[in-house]
Amino acid sequence: MVDVDARVGAACDAYVREVLRFSAALNLTSIKEPAAFHRRFVTPSLALCPWMPEQGRLLDIGSGMGIPGIPILIACTGMQGVLVERRKKRAEFLRHVVRLLRLDAEVYDRDVEQLGCLHVNVCVARAVTHPEALLAMCATHANAGARAVLPVADDSVPASLPAWRLEEECRVGEDVMQKVQIYRYAEVSRET
Repeated sequence: MVDVDARVGAACDAYVREVLRFSAALNLTSIKEPAAFHRRFVTPSLALCPWMPEQGRLLDIGSGMGIPGIPILIACTGMQGVLVERRKKRAEFLRHVVRLLRLDAEVYDRDVEQLGCLHVNVCVARAVTHPEALLAMCATHANAGARAVLPVADDSVPASLPAWRLEEECRVGEDVMQKVQIYRYAEVSRET
């Protein structure tokens, strides 16, 4: 778990306020209390930070309301975000949050498969699809040696794709425990 200093705490609080403010209009979450949102979404997102490089590009596929990408970008200031959310209204919300919090991030309102190579160092996603399909989506955009850090269901078995190698599988979190699989991208099968 990343040590949540005053800057990270204040920025995460501002992010949560915006999610709750726009929640009804954009159908972001049924949670109405900031503490519950922190516990359910922000803290588990921050628990992924130990696998983030000090610098690089982070791809959040199906970013939705910004989980896990926004909390990671708040905590890991050397990362540049690439948030992909196909629903235009939610993508506009993400652009608003990026501007408000002055995050270094781009937001795309398309399917990730419609984008050219994004040259990322880390891929994350939450509840988008099963790991094998997600890793196939990540492969298009991953630099050689990139990681995929994926919260998965407790009964999820490691994906088996030639380009991705499982490095680690563990449980992380405090109030909300989650199983995480960490993969390393071993090849680049496209022109760079």
